[in-house]
Amino acid sequence: MASGFHGGGGRHKEVVSEKLEDLKHPSYAAPDRTGAKMTTTASLCGALAAGIMLIGYLFGRRTPEDDITCASELAFELHKRFQETLGSRICSVLRPFHFKISADPSRNQPGNCGEVYYTGAKLAVEVILSGREICPLCPKITFPVP
Repeated sequence: MASGFHGGGGRHKEVVSEKLEDLKHPSYAAPDRTGAKMTTTASLCGALAAGIMLIGYLFGRRTPEDDITCASELAFELHKRFQETLGSRICSVLRPFHFKISADPSRNQPGNCGEVYYTGAKLAVEVILSGREICPLCPKITFPVP
């Protein structure tokens, strides 16, 4: 079982070290819409972070004594699927590619990470709705969510 996605524990460090080359990728610098230069670092993609936060909201602790096995397993699964689908989990690896392919020079539109966010949201929903299949300890999701 995976663990450590909530407090930076062992399994998270192992997963990161498996893709250490992601962390060596140079920072990507580009002007934003105001012309100010932005630099991204080797940090987790915001789309993946948002999915993990949603998993934490739905399946995380309500009290300090609560078991976090479900949330940890789903976060691990989302990390894995994100890596397999998009090729990385690191912003500075994904951003230059997606900015380049999504730009529309004919209309002077800069690129964006829309496809990354769309794919990340889709993966997060798939993992959340498959929660009990991934980890039998996950509670059944009922709507509306608390």
